[in-house]
Amino acid sequence: MRFGVEISLENEKLNKDKNRMILSLLKYCYSSYNQNYFNDLYKKNPVKRKSFTFSIYMGECKFLKEEIFIPEKKLILNFSTSDMKDGIMFYNSFLINKGKGFPVKNNTLNIEKINMINEKHIYKDEVILKTMSPIVVREHKGNNKETWYYSLDDAKGKEIFMSNLKYQLLEEFGEDRRLDIEEIKVEVLSNKEVKAKHYGIVILSNICKIKVIGKPYLLDYIYRSGIGSRKNSGFGMLDIV
Repeated sequence: MRFGVEISLENEKLNKDKNRMILSLLKYCYSSYNQNYFNDLYKKNPVKRKSFTFSIYMGECKFLKEEIFIPEKKLILNFSTSDMKDGIMFYNSFLINKGKGFPVKNNTLNIEKINMINEKHIYKDEVILKTMSPIVVREHKGNNKETWYYSLDDAKGKEIFMSNLKYQLLEEFGEDRRLDIEEIKVEVLSNKEVKAKHYGIVILSNICKIKVIGKPYLLDYIYRSGIGSRKNSGFGMLDIV
């Protein structure tokens, strides 16, 4: 399920750590609508992988030193999930908070409109995807001091990216689908390295176009739930070219 949420801003400047603000908004909406669902997502097992991803469209904006200048005072939150329950919870939780002001650092977010977006369907064993939010390739060894971020232009980055992807797919579909998962292939058609501020840390990420080859159900899952690390924090959202 896919949604586009129109959000108005009280003023033209938004902190660069924008994904953190959207996550705060998500958590507020979920907790105000269904506390049990919020607890399942963020309290009982905070590191549990979520089935959703999101991206933020800011129009003709300008990046300043610590802020983003958005002259139209409006942004679009794009949300995608492979899980119908997550989609219903997202829609309902944002609907009941429509028109309410949500304060963030030096600004206020107001939910104006929620639209359901028609999803595309994948029937073949090959698809070309482009990023709607940057892909993060992360190597994490148990603590923040041993966390490294890579470019998809590097051999090491591609190796870690594929290892993470197969691990996530196995976690989702189980050992019965291991043969299908091991056969999946990703070709980077174009890539641009970008730096993104996330919870006060600047991390390396990738705006790119990729070709993915595999069983259609795996490609469909990747398209709907995103790809790479930190998907539920606003990275790795994809659209079909």
